[in-house]
Amino acid sequence: MKTIYIDIMEKALSAYTDQRIREYIAEVRRDGLTEHGFPRLGANIGILMAHGRRLELKAEFIEIIDLCLYGFAHPQNKSKGGNNFAVREVCCAIMELEKTDVIDREQLEAWKEKLKVLYIPTTYTHIVSEDVKHPDNWAYFGVLSEQARGLLCGIPTDAFLEHQLPSQLLRLDENEMYRDHSLSGPHQPMVYDIVTRNLIGLSLFMGYDGKYAEKIEKMMDDSDELTLKMQSVTGELAFGGRSNQCVHNEMMSANYYELRATLLNKKGNLKKAALFKAAAKKAAEACMRWLQEKPMSHIKNHFDPDLHLGCEGYAYFNKYMITVASNAYLAYLVADDSIEPTTAVTDIGGFIVQTSEDFHKVFMNAGGYFLEFDCNADTAYDAGGLGRVHKKNCDTRVCLSVPFPAGKTNYKLETPNKHPLSICCYKNTENGILCSAEDGVKHLLISKTEGADRCSAVFDCVLGDEQLFTAKYTVNENGVGLEYDGADGILVPAFLFDGANETEITASNGQITVKYNGSFCKYIFEGEPQDYGVFFNRNGRYRVYKIETDKLHIEMGDVNEL
Repeated sequence: MKTIYIDIMEKALSAYTDQRIREYIAEVRRDGLTEHGFPRLGANIGILMAHGRRLELKAEFIEIIDLCLYGFAHPQNKSKGGNNFAVREVCCAIMELEKTDVIDREQLEAWKEKLKVLYIPTTYTHIVSEDVKHPDNWAYFGVLSEQARGLLCGIPTDAFLEHQLPSQLLRLDENEMYRDHSLSGPHQPMVYDIVTRNLIGLSLFMGYDGKYAEKIEKMMDDSDELTLKMQSVTGELAFGGRSNQCVHNEMMSANYYELRATLLNKKGNLKKAALFKAAAKKAAEACMRWLQEKPMSHIKNHFDPDLHLGCEGYAYFNKYMITVASNAYLAYLVADDSIEPTTAVTDIGGFIVQTSEDFHKVFMNAGGYFLEFDCNADTAYDAGGLGRVHKKNCDTRVCLSVPFPAGKTNYKLETPNKHPLSICCYKNTENGILCSAEDGVKHLLISKTEGADRCSAVFDCVLGDEQLFTAKYTVNENGVGLEYDGADGILVPAFLFDGANETEITASNGQITVKYNGSFCKYIFEGEPQDYGVFFNRNGRYRVYKIETDKLHIEMGDVNEL
């Protein structure tokens, strides 16, 4: 497994042409260090060089590190400096290079001397104070940077960790998931939960055993079951909120799974360690599949990256493509390849699990299918109801990976959607249709039946005090069954275009079939599908069909099975 992480690092770096690297260096030389993508680029070049790869970039690497160290010591704009993230990256690269003779010892020592004299209050942002008592996860990125600097330079770091950590523990919900959006309340982003629990857990790996060590252990132990069951059968991280559908998500997940496997193995819990190792393997394989697609992108579509489609303003190529490599290095760092993976929990299936109301998700897994529901969606990012249907060994986009936001969206779309959308039902009203994915509609899980081969769940869809629909979902190896009480019809999004490649859609009375990238998705129903227009999400364009029916069946598989 360690080898695949170095391979992923090299593959991610290959997305940066020599010209792009030179232009990035020229930009920072001109404007100064303004964010953490640049240090990540340099650090990951250095780590690859330490492993005998990309040695032709040695001169560029040295210039990048020199520029970074100057930027760390002279932050131009603390809100943009990104030192919280970047100091760790540079320290880790130097530690890897110290094991080799790739860079002269004198050069490494000179860099270490500059790192030794960094001053916490001016180097980092998001430091707990009387005015800032509950900072977000940037506070803990700074802790990890200090721990790395401490390991490299022989500097004690426990005091800073113990100053910062209590503010972060207050952000944990009843399942020990991390609430980055606010101290409590809905619309917490899924990516930043796994990111921050990972950062906190890494403190133990990096040697922390102080007064909060037991609380960190408890955080991880208590969240283990839910963490494993939230992973899709395709190896992907759950959708929801900001920075979603970025390729680096799977590498951050792999990092956390490897970390848990290693820590559990050290405690003698070999059975659970093997489950996390299996989850890490699935996540790494999922990431590599994305990196092998052409053109390579940091986001799970194939539009020109400079168009930023599917991305928040901060989630641009130069910063987030190299983050794949950055996260892969952490997975490499913590991985223990003496642990043999067993079967991943998501491949075993037969369960329905629910997060707290802060994250408002339900996950359903049986028969090789994986469903994800958003029960109280933030429609600036997502939509309510069934927002993901994956099947093992099928392309994740051929049915649906992430729903469709509407209104004032927080990421860029080709064209705004006319209303939020998932795979959902609707009813006709005087003002047009009202669908179960609309803003403000809550999906309340009222009953569930779990089994190794079959799971079913029933939701009430309510808007304020009014119950709009009752939705029943059944999953087994034959597919996904949907039944809606109170509906006049169902809206079905069929994948149309990923930014570079068109799908093949066949729509006729009683059936819609989508073929894409070796996979198919078949929607079976009674009625005639009507074209409802094109909708857009992070993955691309979908043609939506309006069908006057209250039942739908979904099947997925390899196109050769058709």
